[in-house]
Amino acid sequence: MRLKVLIKSDMVPILYRHRVVSLIKNAIKLGSNGNQKFFEDKRVVRPYCFNLALPTKKTQRIGKIQIDENFTVEDIVFYTNKKPIVLYVGSLDKDLINAVYRGLKKLKRFNFSSNCNMIIQNRRLIWLIERMIFINEKPIEKETVIFKTNSPILIENDDNRPVLFSDDTFNHYLNRIMDRILSSPYLKGRGLDRPLRFEPVDMKKQVVKHTLKDFRENTGKPVMYLTGSTGIFKLSGSKQDLEIIYKTGIGIRTCQGFGMIELKEQL
Repeated sequence: MRLKVLIKSDMVPILYRHRVVSLIKNAIKLGSNGNQKFFEDKRVVRPYCFNLALPTKKTQRIGKIQIDENFTVEDIVFYTNKKPIVLYVGSLDKDLINAVYRGLKKLKRFNFSSNCNMIIQNRRLIWLIERMIFINEKPIEKETVIFKTNSPILIENDDNRPVLFSDDTFNHYLNRIMDRILSSPYLKGRGLDRPLRFEPVDMKKQVVKHTLKDFRENTGKPVMYLTGSTGIFKLSGSKQDLEIIYKTGIGIRTCQGFGMIELKEQL
């Protein structure tokens, strides 16, 4: 199940993903009485994914982004021109999606800026929750399907270096990562039924700017650059595995706004 959330905000900085993480986390805790145990262990895969879609008629300018008390950068700020931004949250767990819905309904507004964090063009941003819609995905009925990325797929090797769709080792590391992720007790509880086969159809490389508090504290840098793959691809595997991947995302950092996909065709 997916939840489509229409949000009112006149600006969105290019560094937004970590604030959406906070929004979803707050909503889940508020909507489920704070009993989601997967938040207690950073090593556990969060059983959801998300993507933020900006208006097609947005404009952009370079502006001042105060990330926190230590870091301020000049980077892209998107202006929505009074059009809503749309947040999609997906999960295999309907109760979790319902918790997000209940939590956002209670919140009604979200302080995108807090204290001295994420001050955009010397302004504090507030996101207003305008409307929410439940979306039921079409079930996976074939063992080969065509997907399109809503947000880039991140795959890394043993040295934490990016592996792109065009690399010979992509399928190898994709299978290792997804086998580990599906083994999470909050997803399938065991690994892949059989190896996945990834075939690019119309893919390209994409570099995304991202920031996290732990990264800034550990590196002394304000922004990380993550290299991923985006576009249309064919994926083969067991129907159950494809269903889980479809609903919870593919690759790493899915709960940070990466790897959300949509179904295009079943072969």
